[in-house]
Amino acid sequence: MTKLSKFNRIFSLVTLAAFIFATANANAQQQPPPKETLRGDGTVIAIGAGKIQVELKDGKKWVIYIPDKPEYIDVSGTAVLPWLKRGMFVSFAGVFDAKGAPQTEIKDILVFQPNKDTKLGAQRDGISGVNKNLFGGNPNPNAIQTSRFLISGRLVNINNGKMVVEAPGFRTTVALANKMTIRVKSHNPSLVRVGDKVNVDAWYYAGQAQLMQAKANSLKVISEKPYGYVEKPAPAEVEKPAPAEKDEEASK
Repeated sequence: MTKLSKFNRIFSLVTLAAFIFATANANAQQQPPPKETLRGDGTVIAIGAGKIQVELKDGKKWVIYIPDKPEYIDVSGTAVLPWLKRGMFVSFAGVFDAKGAPQTEIKDILVFQPNKDTKLGAQRDGISGVNKNLFGGNPNPNAIQTSRFLISGRLVNINNGKMVVEAPGFRTTVALANKMTIRVKSHNPSLVRVGDKVNVDAWYYAGQAQLMQAKANSLKVISEKPYGYVEKPAPAEVEKPAPAEKDEEASK
């Protein structure tokens, strides 16, 4: 082997070793630092674009970035009737006759956010007909056959104590009870409000806790007040007139 060939071989080995070292060093520098976990309950104290500020029970205030996928955000609460709007998806149970006419007022409604697995329409939820032979004896042939159904669909109209709901191939109008419960369950972060309670499951990079910022794996929010509820303003205080000054001349 000539001196030139030997030099070229040594140079190639040195170059290869330097390349391997540089690549390994670059990969090491590209690896993010380890993650720390942040979990706890708190209260929403501020809301921004794609983030909320939460005061945890220990008094620390963290900026929490909401999850990238909405299914990892659970927002639940209650609502008042005027909050219901056309286009919302609602679900409720009711008793209907053989022609699909409702036989009872609706006392409980769930406002929900559908997904690809949601079944819209009417699903039988057990038999509640008065023509059942529950305790022996002969059934009444004149009794109305009724069944209990779970209805899920889009709210079309609500007016004068009645609600119209439709789903593919299905439409019904039901009466609403004077006293009713409206529950809300959604993945919509826009429903989060200041004052709501929240359970945080998040992470941040080790060594960066002083930034007080974390990315949420999941958020579970419970509304502090019913949606659509408007507090009545406190009555204005009426200023009492100042007592009249006595006429010193008249008292003399």
